[in-house]
Amino acid sequence: MPNRLVVTLLALLMATGMATAKAEITVEGVWSRATAPGLDRGAVYFELENTGRRGDQLIGVSTPRAPRAELHQTIEEGGNSRMVHTPEVRVPAEGEVVFEPGGRHVMLMGLTESLREGETFELTLELEHNGPVTLTVNVLPPTAMGADD
Repeated sequence: MPNRLVVTLLALLMATGMATAKAEITVEGVWSRATAPGLDRGAVYFELENTGRRGDQLIGVSTPRAPRAELHQTIEEGGNSRMVHTPEVRVPAEGEVVFEPGGRHVMLMGLTESLREGETFELTLELEHNGPVTLTVNVLPPTAMGADD
């Protein structure tokens, strides 16, 4: 009987640990390109890493710099590129998602002022399980191809 109790307690502890396991999200390399005067659109790029044992979903994004911000992905079809809105982005357990030029990105729409090289602004990611994460976006030169440019 005591062995059965120990096994039952271990099973309960393991089940509880699994139920409370959560995503551990980190975000690095947050950047955007400077935009030309009068251009009302821009993009933001970054890397999301989940070191936890539970997946999460990026379900929204917002910024005071633009009235509309959406998750987008560039898709190649028949030699042509097009952007599509993706309402959510899965962040797998112990995995990463990269937002980069020519791929996934946050699209900023309705900019009333150009994004100027050297400035910063806030961007908030809304994660399904981990809640909001506010980031500082660095605006790089219009020719930048990564956060290190």
